Order: sequence, then C-alpha cells, then structure tokens
Amino acid sequence: MKNGKFIRTVIHMQNVPRWDEYVPHFDDNAANHSFRCAAYATLAALIEEKKFGKQVDKFRIIGKALFHDLNETITGSIKHVTKKDPFVQEHIRSFEQEASKEIVSYLSKSLQAFFWDFIVEAEDMSFEGRLVDGIDTFDAMLFCHREMLYGSNPIFRKKFTEFHDKLVNHEIESIRWLVNEFDKREGVYEFLNNILMLDTIARWKGNFNLVKDNDASHTYRATALSIFNGLLENVKYGKNIDMYLLAGKTIFHDLVEAVTGDILGPVKHSNPKIKEAFELYEKNAASQMIESLPEFLKEEIIELMVESKNNTYEGKMVDISDKLDALIKANLEMKNNPSEYADTYYRQLQKIQHKFENESVIFFLAYVLHDITNSNFSK
Repeated sequence: MKNGKFIRTVIHMQNVPRWDEYVPHFDDNAANHSFRCAAYATLAALIEEKKFGKQVDKFRIIGKALFHDLNETITGSIKHVTKKDPFVQEHIRSFEQEASKEIVSYLSKSLQAFFWDFIVEAEDMSFEGRLVDGIDTFDAMLFCHREMLYGSNPIFRKKFTEFHDKLVNHEIESIRWLVNEFDKREGVYEFLNNILMLDTIARWKGNFNLVKDNDASHTYRATALSIFNGLLENVKYGKNIDMYLLAGKTIFHDLVEAVTGDILGPVKHSNPKIKEAFELYEKNAASQMIESLPEFLKEEIIELMVESKNNTYEGKMVDISDKLDALIKANLEMKNNPSEYADTYYRQLQKIQHKFENESVIFFLAYVLHDITNSNFSK
C-alpha cells in the first residue's frame, strides 16, 4: 500500500549521508539533520511568537523543517556548489521537484495536501518556508562549529565563517536572535548543543545491530510517525488532535538523553520503584537543561519536553510513535539478524496490540507494517 512506501522512505533517510566528502569527525545523515532542523525551527517559531509578537503557523514550520530534505532519498545528497552551478542548477531543481511530488503520491489522497506543503513547497517564499531555509543553514553552521572543536579538517572553519556571516544579518528576527545567543557560548548555546549532540547517543546498546541507530534518527522517524498518525486520525477519523503539540512533544521527547544517555528499558522498568526513580531523575535533568533558556521559552519547552508523554491525547500519541519506531527497528533487523531481534519484535508487537486501540495504530498494524514487512523480506 502507498502509505507503507511513504514510511519506508522516511526510514531510508538515515542512509543518506551528509558532509561525507569532507570526512567529518561526526558522521551525519539526512535523518539526523532533519531532526535538528525541526527542533531548531520549533525554537525559532516560539521566539517569533513569544519575543517578537509574530503569529506563525508552528505546525507548518515543523512539518516543512522535518520533511524538507525527504527528496534526497531519491536524488541523493547533492553538494551545494553543484546545485548552484549554472549548467545544472535548473535540471537539479526540476529533478528534486519531481522526486518530491513522487514521494507525496505515496500517501493516501486525504493526506497529500498537507505533505505537498511540507515536501514539495518546503522552502517556498512564505514566511514559514523562508524560516526553514534559514534554519537549514543554521544547522549547517552548528555542525561545522562542532567539527571545528573536535575534528581536524580546516574546511569546516571556512564553512562555519561562511554560514555565520550569512545568518548574522538574516531577514528573520528569530534566526538573528539564535545566532546572537549562539555567539555568547552559554545559556541558549548549551541547549542548542544538546540538540546537536543527540546524534552521539546510540540506541539498542547491548544488541548486535546490522542497522545502527541513534537518538536523533529515532526522533526524526518518531516525529514523522506522529505527524502521519495525527493527520490520519484528524482527517479520516474526525479527531481534534493539536498537531503542533503532538509534533513538538515528539521532537523533544528524548532530548534529555543528551545528558542522561539512553538507559535500557529493562533497567528503567525492572520494578515500579526503579521506574519511578528514573522518571524523577530524567525530569530533574530535563528541568536543569531548560534552565539555560530565557524565561519566555521555559513554560512552552517544559510542556514539550518534561511533559512530552503526559496523559493528554497528544502525550499518548507520542508514546505510540516511540513504540512503533521500536517495532520498525526490530522489523528491519529481522531478515538478516533474526536470532537477535525476533523475540524483541514479537514482544514489541504484543505490547502495542494490548496497550493501544487508537485508529492510527490499527491502521499502521494492518497496512503500513504489513507493507514494510513484505518489502524487507522480499528483497
């Protein structure tokens, strides 16, 4: 079914490398980058509203930031200098547009208008599109700065200066504000760095993994699932899910692990007392991270980060996406790594079937998972 092909495309984003021609100290991929862009874009949207009094469509900004590079699963990661070459510029732009349109066609017709805006028109001339374009450069600047600190290739210092000079006078106030705060090397800088470093937190430690995973790629997939599931329930089943809250909560639900690390589930949930202790530990760590932010951002980020899986419907949907992504991971490993992941897959499947009765879960298990499984085992 087409929706399954769309989710497979989302999964494939972690296989699209970035910066590999410069041999960076930190490996990067399109999923990690798109997660970071969505997180930074969420902050920028809140800054526009809370500090500068501008009404923006926060969900639209998140959607565009999260999916703006999805066409790279078809086109590959094309170097910026190549994209701007006058001999091939228009050809590349046309190819990218056609790839984006093809990806949108993988979805149910009732969802296509939303994802057309997120994918085909991601960096259009709307305020939201221009903000996402600026945030794309902002993430490149932060990545190059990290390489300056830990890597050895001098090209990253040159690139950092190039991106910084471009952004310091950016037309959008929130982006200029973020650059100014970054330059202070404290406060907001620390919070931005936690977002950046989430790609260093490995997942599924203790397992033999054919498909490597980290918290940034996981959060990218989980947020894509949240947006897909939330829109499906709103459009097809008449729910009234707050899509900004759902997407924002999913983006920030694991950010505390930049400080705590990814603690294995069997450890955290071994008994009720230990579970409660770890919950308190993570909430305290998250609260300390948020202290680095200015007052006007704290309340909203507490809602998105500390209360990401609260008892609201949106909070429960975050939990669903988290568990569905674990199911996807186990499914991907099953074909060539069954001894390591077969039990994990069936335990995760049973847990989801017994705990959730949401329409989006039923739809996912009946159609999307079936398609992913057939694809994995037919290759």
